[in-house]
Amino acid sequence: MIKGNRGQWSELYTFVKVLADGKIYAADKDLNKKENLFYLVLRILRGSNLEFLRNDKIIIQKTDGEIISELNITELLEITPKLFVNIKQGNTGERAFAIDYAEELLSKLNISTLSDDIKETADIRIVIHDPITHHKPLLGFSIKSYIGSKPTLFNASKISNIIYKIHPQLSIKDIDMINSFNTYGKRFKWLQDNNYKLEYIKMNSDIFSSNLELIDSKMPNIVSEMVISKIFRNKIKISDISADLAKTNPCNYKLDLNASFYEYKIKRLLVDMALGMQAGKSWSGNFSATGGYIAVKQNGDLVCYHIYNWNDFQDYLFNHTKIDFPDSKPNRCDFGRVLSAVDVEEEKGTYIKINFQIRFC
Repeated sequence: MIKGNRGQWSELYTFVKVLADGKIYAADKDLNKKENLFYLVLRILRGSNLEFLRNDKIIIQKTDGEIISELNITELLEITPKLFVNIKQGNTGERAFAIDYAEELLSKLNISTLSDDIKETADIRIVIHDPITHHKPLLGFSIKSYIGSKPTLFNASKISNIIYKIHPQLSIKDIDMINSFNTYGKRFKWLQDNNYKLEYIKMNSDIFSSNLELIDSKMPNIVSEMVISKIFRNKIKISDISADLAKTNPCNYKLDLNASFYEYKIKRLLVDMALGMQAGKSWSGNFSATGGYIAVKQNGDLVCYHIYNWNDFQDYLFNHTKIDFPDSKPNRCDFGRVLSAVDVEEEKGTYIKINFQIRFC
């Protein structure tokens, strides 16, 4: 029996619902549906050789035009609310679960997986009718599901750790004492209460550092200061962190000439993360999701951000995300313990790794 977590089931749900509804509504800066702006769905591409044409019925064919089967739209309209309820009732987190009628549904659709096999392109590839240009472009969309817990915008891993030097240098006795605390929160608090400072040294991954520098040469420093803002100044939401950086101005921008430096650069970072940039894969600057971003809302509605509501997309990411810390255990993200210079391939001093993750809030 086929199994998947909520995110994987949500990709199938999006595929089925887009076919059933035949259109995708645009979203405003707060993820609300724009009733007067939507994109008509003409067909969906799946795998390397399947197309799903939508007219008065769903025609499933190969890319060479050979028709495989047909489906009534009413059948998909009936199954989508049921599928949504079953996904919402499924296990939380990353745990996989089954839906008893899923294999029958996949068989009718002539597919065998919950996700599109061609994942390097986008989560879903749709030919739409563009109401602005009246063209019919093939667009790839990234999918984020809000069914259950809030999704991450930028996933955490050991690769997304940031290395800081602790000033002044700690004694071996203090290192052992701090590392004996059972949470990274207690270790951060001890450093703050005892007036220790953190100096950004480098990203744990050269690839992550290079990806950030491609966006902006000072982006590694900005990201490192975003984490400091959360730890030492208790700023959590990205919008609050951006305002905090505008006060401390760690990059010494001429904010008297333009007060929007940090907001602009952080918005650029968020958009790149939403549409393709990862910590462990070299980033070319080309969006993998050329069409934009589809959100599966908690009520089952689908809304999207496309080039025509780009400002709404940036504002949504900026105002609805936060810095979040994941599991710090050594077998997971492995951060939050005081380290020696040898541990981080430096010559002297004491150091600490802190993870960088962004989650929707």
